[in-house]
Amino acid sequence: METPRRSIAALEKQLRTLAREFRGTRDEAQRQPIAERYALAVKQLIESNKWKRIPPLEDQLPDEWMPEAFFTFWSLSKPTRNAGLRA
Repeated sequence: METPRRSIAALEKQLRTLAREFRGTRDEAQRQPIAERYALAVKQLIESNKWKRIPPLEDQLPDEWMPEAFFTFWSLSKPTRNAGLRA
């Protein structure tokens, strides 16, 4: 599926907006649909074959909420939680 360049920019902007929205709540019931929308945007970016810039940290969700496809696409190891850290 071909995604126009402006759509890439729009999807990247959506990641930023969703990450901000996610950080704005601690309620897991509200965070879950945000994370699902984030994962969908990541999927669309990957499928475009034109995603060239990894989002800055502030445009990402916490590691445990990031979609697995993100780590795979960018060839990153998904960080594991340190047993000594609070859950």
